[in-house]
Amino acid sequence: MTSGHPRRIAIIGAGLIGSALAGHLILADNRVIIGARRPEAFTPPDYQQEDIDYQVRTIEEAIDQAEVAILAIPNAAVASFADRYRDRLAGAVIIDPSNPFLWHDGGVMTIKDLGGKTSGTVTAELFPKSSVARAFSHQLAETLWLRGRREPGKNAIGYAADDNRAAAITADIITQTGFVPIPVGTLAQSAPIDPGGALFPGLLGIFTPQGMRTTLENGPFTL
Repeated sequence: MTSGHPRRIAIIGAGLIGSALAGHLILADNRVIIGARRPEAFTPPDYQQEDIDYQVRTIEEAIDQAEVAILAIPNAAVASFADRYRDRLAGAVIIDPSNPFLWHDGGVMTIKDLGGKTSGTVTAELFPKSSVARAFSHQLAETLWLRGRREPGKNAIGYAADDNRAAAITADIITQTGFVPIPVGTLAQSAPIDPGGALFPGLLGIFTPQGMRTTLENGPFTL
């Protein structure tokens, strides 16, 4: 779904979320490069086998002159990525879909204690020279791809940002994936799209735009 003007977008990470977002945004006529540690190993999932010209390069090549960078990497890797690349992404909009999960022996998963902060706030602190937004955190990759392709405009994705530019670009990108963007608020107010938040059951179900607005209005939300 095309909306707005084409952008130079770096997708950091060649996993399922990165593949889904790249596919949508390429079809919306953006210039998209997936940044991966092993570009030659990239293969889109079976449900995403369409005639799409994926450009997969090194991370350095992907972020070169990128207007937008989407961090489709594990949350635990965001800090080290920031340490290495924050200066090269100065002035860019960074969208973070990652979730602060911790994996333990036996496959047990817990939510990382962020000291009362939202995940988006923590990411913004890591990229002080960029505009950070939070989005795509409460959808499975397969749902993100298939619902966006088959039912464009029927389902919603929540997002948060601290400035108008990041908010506008993020909303446009959500629209390009086939979803309706619903603002949650600032990054400090983005707990609904963090693990345990009111919108996070979107991992198991789908919100219509009105359903998401109703859920947000019914607050309050806690971390």
